[in-house]
Amino acid sequence: MSGERIAVVRRWLEDYAPHPHPQLGRDGVVCPYMVRALRRDYVRIYDLDVASYQPGDVAATDLLVVTAHEELRTNLRRADALGADRTFIVSMIVPHGWPDAALRVLVAQAHDRLKPYFVPSGYMAGDFWPDHETVGLHNPDFRPFTSPVPVLGMRPLVPADLAFFVKHEPTPQSRLRYLRHYAEVFRGALNAHWEARLTAELATAERDVAATLREPG
Repeated sequence: MSGERIAVVRRWLEDYAPHPHPQLGRDGVVCPYMVRALRRDYVRIYDLDVASYQPGDVAATDLLVVTAHEELRTNLRRADALGADRTFIVSMIVPHGWPDAALRVLVAQAHDRLKPYFVPSGYMAGDFWPDHETVGLHNPDFRPFTSPVPVLGMRPLVPADLAFFVKHEPTPQSRLRYLRHYAEVFRGALNAHWEARLTAELATAERDVAATLREPG
């Protein structure tokens, strides 16, 4: 069963990420990053068996979080040998052993715990599952994080990820926090375009946070 799920995820990545989509809302492929990652075979997909735990057991979330941290350390070591190609390292952890509804919760909980550590380390943690509700950056009808089974993904942060922190953070405070992490990761490394966008978005986020502090109650 685990091998089947890995094969499903592999087919999804190959058939979806490096191709255009009619609902994407812009020209090009869904994820330009994945084109090179797949072509150069930098994508690692492996399973995590949680069948020995009851659905909802926090110990299973702990296991997924620990596994993701171990994979992050592995990827940082891999990066040393890849030079400029280090940007295209991708890992996908496919949990199994529970119904998909419970695995979705597992992935979401692990993602929430990992993100505050991964982003300052220069990595994105991604949560994917069927009927994921997060909207696309360019079309609110597009659901870019929908996958055939629940998956936890990770890859290095890239400059274009600025848009995710602007669009998808739920509060001005979290938007400002992650924009500051982004700024620290890319300190001195952004071109003029991304530096200007970052400066503008930081200023907007700071104003929005200040406005919330002035609100009564």
